[in-house]
Amino acid sequence: MENIQYVPEWAKNGIIYHIYPLGFFNAPYYSKDETEIVNRLEQIRDYYSYFQDLGVTIIQFGPLFESHSHGYDTTDYLKIDRRLGTNDLFKEIVRELHEMGMKVIVDGVFNHVGRDFFSFKDVQEHKRHSSKQGWHYINFSQSHMNPYQDGFDYKPWEGYYELVKLNLETPEVLDHIFHVAKYWMGEIGIDGWRLDVAYLIQNTFWRDFKSTCRSIKSDCFLIGEMIHGPYAKWIGHDLLDAGTGYAVYKSIFNGINENNLWELKGVLEQSFHPQWGQNKDIVLVNFLGNHDVTRIRSILSDERHVIPAFLILFTLNGIPKIYYGDEFGMKGIKIPGLSDEAIRKPMPPLSDERDPLGNAITENVKRFIRLRKSNHALMYGDLIPVWADNTKSNMIAILRKSSQQTLLVVVSTSFDSKKVKIPLWNLRLDGSKFVDILNESEEFWVENNHLEMDVPGCWGRVLRKS
Repeated sequence: MENIQYVPEWAKNGIIYHIYPLGFFNAPYYSKDETEIVNRLEQIRDYYSYFQDLGVTIIQFGPLFESHSHGYDTTDYLKIDRRLGTNDLFKEIVRELHEMGMKVIVDGVFNHVGRDFFSFKDVQEHKRHSSKQGWHYINFSQSHMNPYQDGFDYKPWEGYYELVKLNLETPEVLDHIFHVAKYWMGEIGIDGWRLDVAYLIQNTFWRDFKSTCRSIKSDCFLIGEMIHGPYAKWIGHDLLDAGTGYAVYKSIFNGINENNLWELKGVLEQSFHPQWGQNKDIVLVNFLGNHDVTRIRSILSDERHVIPAFLILFTLNGIPKIYYGDEFGMKGIKIPGLSDEAIRKPMPPLSDERDPLGNAITENVKRFIRLRKSNHALMYGDLIPVWADNTKSNMIAILRKSSQQTLLVVVSTSFDSKKVKIPLWNLRLDGSKFVDILNESEEFWVENNHLEMDVPGCWGRVLRKS
């Protein structure tokens, strides 16, 4: 990432902590169940010192705007959801996080809205006479597909008729969204956006959106949700700044569960190799969990693998992101098409006692974050997958190299300590000395282009070339 100039420095070296607010703060699922404003966002102040102790630098808020249910059915882009609080309260929180040196990113859902969004309500009321027809994809010639019997059909998102697609080619729609972006960045002070289903939206929109945001805050940061590549289609100096690394996420837990770290090595090589990697010139946000997937402790076949999974996460290039609760082993299984409730549970009080593995995960996440922040190659360096073994040792080795530093990361998913001899051909490292900066500063020497060492089970080594 050293040479990628369009991504702000605070994002390049950042650690993201992702909150799903309606779940984190234990809000009721439906806003109709709460007619008065409840300032649940105030609870985040209890976690300020926790965030600092953990070492995160960016707080990413999931959907905050007024909606009827899960937050992605927006009814008003310019109001904080009544179940969470008020605009003024959120503005105070943004200011307080800034005073602690943290940045704030907010979820922007600009592909679709809820059925009670003002423009769609106007169409419901005035039908063919509505001046807002162009805000959506309305069809008065048929209505049989519409389960709500509005007297017309419309384009929903992914077949979910409670989510009404916006027409982003209508100038009035663009003006409204750009006004929304200016308000939250200029008046409230947020530093960037996580942009929902960015891969479904044309680049002409993202160019104009980025230009609008940068006109308010020149170092703003825009993350696009992308569940597949080619990522370069949406990311660039005049497009979005980063995308979500779903392929890397899947290869981490699949590679561990299926004892196939060759899969992870292959994905990393295809994606990040400095010579031929498809994503070598872009930034990805890497993660082990989010509000849409089964939690990492639940998706891994053996929960002891959570710690080596986090070690992999924090030694990759790109920007690491933690989904709230994963840092102490919260569990939760997504039921596709039925319920996300289990993966969006309330954040337990900090006073709650954690189980031994949960405590170990937390302490090691802190350790890995400190390690990342103190090593230039982990934050900025190129990534070269060097070696993986599925048969004898269950390990992967990754070289991280920047203008200032060379590191070799070795991660083991074996449950026992194993001795390995890692081949380092064509890397010009023969005779080099490496010092383990993760453990007890043990020293190792490359002999005949091989590095021999013991690696503890479900752990690893991070070796600095000296």
